[in-house]
Amino acid sequence: MYIKETIISLKAQTFPISEIIVVDDGSTDDSVKIAKEHDCRVISFDYSLGRGHARMVGINESKTDFVLFCDSSNVIKVDFLELGLKEFKDNKVSACFGRIVNHEKLTDRLSLWRGRHLFNQEKPYKKEIHNVQCLITYAVLMRKNHVISVGNFNPKHKQCEDQELGVKLLQNKYKIISIPELTTYSIRNESYQSLCSRFSRWQSNYKERINPYKQFLNNLRICTLIFCREDFKDNDLFSFLISFCMPFSVFIRTLFSKEQKFH
Repeated sequence: MYIKETIISLKAQTFPISEIIVVDDGSTDDSVKIAKEHDCRVISFDYSLGRGHARMVGINESKTDFVLFCDSSNVIKVDFLELGLKEFKDNKVSACFGRIVNHEKLTDRLSLWRGRHLFNQEKPYKKEIHNVQCLITYAVLMRKNHVISVGNFNPKHKQCEDQELGVKLLQNKYKIISIPELTTYSIRNESYQSLCSRFSRWQSNYKERINPYKQFLNNLRICTLIFCREDFKDNDLFSFLISFCMPFSVFIRTLFSKEQKFH
């Protein structure tokens, strides 16, 4: 459970946040209790309705012109909001975010694999503010009226909701920008199962219904031709094994989930 650290990082912002809304998407832990103890407004659902629905509710329930989304397993720098708001002087800017990296306290093997292959944190990142052609919502500052004007997050999407909204914003000639200083830190300790879920989600596309066989071939290509090569080059046997096993693990999980869905 990481929500306490997330809330603390939000309350520590140099530009004060008027209200913290926690959308509880069917959690079974003490997230609601912790959020209420920290004076957050909690909106709860009895079961998970998915990421698209949760973010749509967040937008609808917010009372400010700008909305900061932050996943409950991440923390942000204290000046995230202050730096981000400066860029909204351009009325065409709809959203801004930075890169995501592992928090320095995470040194386990699964976190290192995630940092290398999913967060790409070992690769150089542009030092200047730049336009991007996608929307990523692990921690993002958004202009509410732009989001509403293009139809808000799609509540039907369990995942990839940010992909679709990003496309709609760009089609309406709005801007999405990346700011190098807006670093987000993941504080989540992954299990192998949760790492498989994250990998699968990050490789998905909102436009396509999941075809497990097509997805497997695509994942196999990525993991063997890119990830395994990088691990081999770094003499990292453990990461190499994760990279090699990942497409097979995701394939088996996808088939099992599909079977469960129709029973």
